[in-house]
Amino acid sequence: MPDFIYFMIFPVVGAMVGWITNKIAIRMLFKPRKPVNILGLKIQGVIPRRHGELAMRIAETVHEKLLTSEDLGRAMNDVDWEDEVRDTLHNILNVKGPGSIIGKIPGVAQAWESVVLPQILETLTKEVSRLISRYRDVFIQKLKDTVDIKQLVAQRVEEFELEALESLVMNLASKEFTHIEIVGAVTGTIIGVVQGLIMILIG
Repeated sequence: MPDFIYFMIFPVVGAMVGWITNKIAIRMLFKPRKPVNILGLKIQGVIPRRHGELAMRIAETVHEKLLTSEDLGRAMNDVDWEDEVRDTLHNILNVKGPGSIIGKIPGVAQAWESVVLPQILETLTKEVSRLISRYRDVFIQKLKDTVDIKQLVAQRVEEFELEALESLVMNLASKEFTHIEIVGAVTGTIIGVVQGLIMILIG
């Protein structure tokens, strides 16, 4: 076989093998989603097979590094409870409560909106906000003691559909995956060139 044939065949074959191998490896991150037996060998995508373990590792990281119980407590201390309470009470009184009826009565609606409702809101907002401030530390401690952030995150990750996760990852990392496939092709080409040189030297 002429020497130049080695420089044509081996690099082309190497590039194809490298590209296809990396492409298959990327696809096998998610597929097959369910175990498939091939000649007694069980094959399943890495992420589907380790979905539970992945969920727990993510949950541990979130719990230990990103969102601790102390972070929750500090976040609750930073909340402007008075505005939250006022908005909630306004919704209860004026939308779902007596305001929904009084507001339809001619002559009374204006008095309700301009005088009665503001006074009720002011009084109740101060009282409820005072109670929240008084028992805030107790509530925060109760939250720390009862809310298992790690378990909560792990459960949410496990409930996340694998199809949706695959679509998300593929969309976000499509360029990177393409680069990996190209690197495989380039690596295969280099190996093919080396093989061709070896064949020429020993030929």
